[in-house]
Amino acid sequence: DVSIGYLIYIIIKKPSSFLVFTNKIYDFIIFHKSGILLYSYNFQSREEVDESLLKGSILIGINHILANLSDVENQVTQIKMKDRGVIFRFNTQLGYAALLIAKHSNKILESAVEKFMQDFSKSNEENLQNLNRLIDVSKFKNANKLVIKNFSHYLTEA
Repeated sequence: DVSIGYLIYIIIKKPSSFLVFTNKIYDFIIFHKSGILLYSYNFQSREEVDESLLKGSILIGINHILANLSDVENQVTQIKMKDRGVIFRFNTQLGYAALLIAKHSNKILESAVEKFMQDFSKSNEENLQNLNRLIDVSKFKNANKLVIKNFSHYLTEA
């Protein structure tokens, strides 16, 4: 069968593509160190998510981690759950963190999160540095374009 042959060819020649097609991203969340949600995207609905829709236990856990953001040396960067992988990345200079929840965490996703954070930091450096005064989360809506740029392989048609 041609499709099986093609699948085997992809697995051998470009195994990273197979990892993309067999993995799912559920949520991508950006938090300020104060615990304020800056941006959240749900990959299943392909929409930005309001903070009120996020689960309370997730918010409590993230707020605890963010409260200790300055001690990044000892921070967890991945959590493996029964049916989910969670990737954390921190930017201590600008005081924010990114959290990605996927079916499996892997190097491809870690790299995409790190690239997103580089782009997000560059685009929002001034806004992030001025967050101690007034927090206007609408200034971070540009994150949507960065999600599309860095996670396009996971944004397949439903």
